[in-house]
Amino acid sequence: MVHVHVTHEAVRKVGGIGAVLQGLVTAKTYRAAVDRIILVGPLVDRHRRDPLGPEGIILYDNWQGIWSEDHGSALRAIETARGVRVVYGRRPFKCPDGTISEPEILLVDVESSVPNGLDAFKHVLYERFGLASDRHEGQWEFEQFMRLAEPALDGIEALVAGVDSPIWFIAHEFMGLPTALRAIVSEDRRFHTAFYAHEVATARKIIEGQAGHDASFYPLLSKALEQEESVEAVFGSQDDFFKHALVCQAIHCDAILAVGDRVVDELRFLGAGFREATIDLVYNGLPQAERLPLAGRKRARRQLADAAEALLGFRPDLTFSHVSRLVPSKAMWRDLLVLQQLDPLLQERRRTAVLFVLATEAGSRLPASTQHMHTAYDWPVVHCEGYPDLSPGELAFDLLVRRHNTRARNSRVVFINQFGFDALSCGGALPKAVVFDDLRRGTDAEFGQSIYEPFGIAQIEPVGFGALSVVSDACGCVGFLETAYAEVAQRSGGTVPPVHILGQYSQGQLEGAVPIVGGPSAWEAAPSRVVADALFDALPTNDSDRQSLLETGHAVAEIMSWERVVGGQLLAALKRATR
Repeated sequence: MVHVHVTHEAVRKVGGIGAVLQGLVTAKTYRAAVDRIILVGPLVDRHRRDPLGPEGIILYDNWQGIWSEDHGSALRAIETARGVRVVYGRRPFKCPDGTISEPEILLVDVESSVPNGLDAFKHVLYERFGLASDRHEGQWEFEQFMRLAEPALDGIEALVAGVDSPIWFIAHEFMGLPTALRAIVSEDRRFHTAFYAHEVATARKIIEGQAGHDASFYPLLSKALEQEESVEAVFGSQDDFFKHALVCQAIHCDAILAVGDRVVDELRFLGAGFREATIDLVYNGLPQAERLPLAGRKRARRQLADAAEALLGFRPDLTFSHVSRLVPSKAMWRDLLVLQQLDPLLQERRRTAVLFVLATEAGSRLPASTQHMHTAYDWPVVHCEGYPDLSPGELAFDLLVRRHNTRARNSRVVFINQFGFDALSCGGALPKAVVFDDLRRGTDAEFGQSIYEPFGIAQIEPVGFGALSVVSDACGCVGFLETAYAEVAQRSGGTVPPVHILGQYSQGQLEGAVPIVGGPSAWEAAPSRVVADALFDALPTNDSDRQSLLETGHAVAEIMSWERVVGGQLLAALKRATR
């Protein structure tokens, strides 16, 4: 069996899809079941000598004079016929068992040329599937994946020549669908197609753009599904949105895979075709992690206290974290609402807390830049507007942080707008002994109360190390988390500590409130108060409680591993679709 993953993250991990690919290709169960794994995508770094990344192994790149004895002639013929550049090779992934997985990589340069036959291909898509490409040709995200489809399929046909076993084209999000549709058009009996829904772009767009966010969207979605109404009946035509137009084509695939319970409902909301289709839940898995002893967790907690002391001048009793992209869907303001409600409880018990927020919208800063900022004005405790410090979106969040830090007595927020949590990345602001792993192993709670979150791996990664996960009911991981927790509780035969705190934000009441797009609203105060109370009650206060939470969290994380996801969900769904 051959699996062809079509994605924009074939070489570089940018977000959730890259994390999924990492989990799949390094899972022992997946490698045992799939004979060949091929990652396909557009050639992004076309001017670099290492277009497959610094560790990539180039087997064919005629542009650089690198030839493949096995596939060079066939790939060169594709370049000549289509008028594009093709790069082929391998990319190493380090597996949890210490071995190396090296899936094949096929990239097509879609930026420097227009593939021969593109207009004819678009015409076929209109005749066969009703996809009107001319409405979206001004969108580069749409255009580049249309350009990818035919050269990519040609390349796969060359690479799998003589293979008789099933060949699955797995379209990751809207980006992979043009190639999947091309595989369907080819009518090759070996080819099967699957749409891997890491989100529903239509739902994200509506939720992020309207007042009330998840609290106004999900009740309407539930009501519409009961009445068998589609998104357009509730929110109007979405035809001008190119991602919506592509995702609606997923009903032609042999399988549809959804990473979370919410995603299933959001797909059903797109129309009757999805309501009638079989949609399989294939949750994201957690990376395999070693069992952390209590001494290791206590050491990591001390490291975070050291970091807080270096920045703020005091050692907190509790440290929280939120590692995220700084985008509207992450609803970072909800962290501060919970912390605001938590502050009086901390005062009553004479405890202190620090929340480390690692989020940026401007990308990684150079160590020299962070060192200058730290030396000049005590970054990241103090920020200044303008690059290399605050971008406009970061400034908006930092203003909320400043307000909290001015008003709160027993809690502080440290906003680190940088990738990395160590002395070098943070310009000497952190002690040299502190590393990013301390943030995952030592945090008392990881926040992630998004307004839109198809799954949410980052929110639950620290659970296996004894941390609490603070999530909203918009997060797709909740169903998997609750199922795994119930299994652990049943095994133990007794009471086990909670591993997550759930914010019921999508049930918020909008009557009488004044919701704000992209910021805190009056109706969020009530659920954030419930979250704060539940979090305060669930936090361990002694080593015995910490040990119990550590053991429970590790057991939950093992159930949510990629091995379980691959064997029990992904491969089972594809096998059913093949039949």
